Amino acid sequence: MAINYFLETDANSLNFVYKNLLLWFKEKQYQVEGTEADGLYLIQAQKVGKLRTVLGTNLAFKVKISKSKDFTNPREFIVETSTGKWIQNIAGAGVTAMFFGGFTVFTGLAGAGWALVIEHEIITYIEENLQFKKVQKLAPLSEDKPLESSNYFSTQEKAQTSGSANYSAREKAVAKADQDLKKLESAFANHILTEAEFLAKKQRLEHQIDEYEIEFLVEEKLEKFQQAFTDGILTADEFEAKVHQVEEDVKNQVIHQRLEQEKEQVLMKLKAALDSGILTPDEYAKKVEFL
Repeated sequence: MAINYFLETDANSLNFVYKNLLLWFKEKQYQVEGTEADGLYLIQAQKVGKLRTVLGTNLAFKVKISKSKDFTNPREFIVETSTGKWIQNIAGAGVTAMFFGGFTVFTGLAGAGWALVIEHEIITYIEENLQFKKVQKLAPLSEDKPLESSNYFSTQEKAQTSGSANYSAREKAVAKADQDLKKLESAFANHILTEAEFLAKKQRLEHQIDEYEIEFLVEEKLEKFQQAFTDGILTADEFEAKVHQVEEDVKNQVIHQRLEQEKEQVLMKLKAALDSGILTPDEYAKKVEFL
């Protein structure tokens, strides 16, 4: 994502920044882990609140603190930020897994906005609260270039987003479920799943469509909040509260729509029974009353 340069105040500066960033994440109610080896400090932080459900349960914000390789300024150190999958056993995994163990992961607009805001807050905290002077550079040295691209969406993700822009949330949810079904069918054909396992998973997938629809609707409604979040108008906590409220509203909306659809189907069946003489007008009226 980004690389920033600062000047040390003493020999303990990197360790000081590392320990304070760990505390900073904890105070903001993040699950956070860190490790240090040979003067290299690594931190990964994962949101544990409601925002986690929107960002993705395995999405982590990562920070690497290290000495700069610019020998013209021996006091210079680097704070590099990135995002990716949460790494189990960070101390054992080390820097390779932390920063090369997978591509940047985002779940749409909320993920991109969240990462930008956290990055900005961290750099501001180091400058203003920890009192480290930031060094402005025209471009990073080749050996210090960021390990993650600042392009938040991959080409494939952009193509999928633009290609589905004209479809409703329900249509996109059905399309996503169809993709999942094809994977299940492939697994069944390759004898990975038994017939019973395939049928059980297929049945669960039919109920998954509503959840997918909720996800797409939430993402659509979050765009205006994401922009305010990215611009710094909303804090991370305010953004999270709005995400939670939107999520609740969308769930209620989808549930209400499903109940209305089911009621309409029952009414159609009752009307057909009335028209065919199976139900008397009084029986029909009583049954409609209880819907």
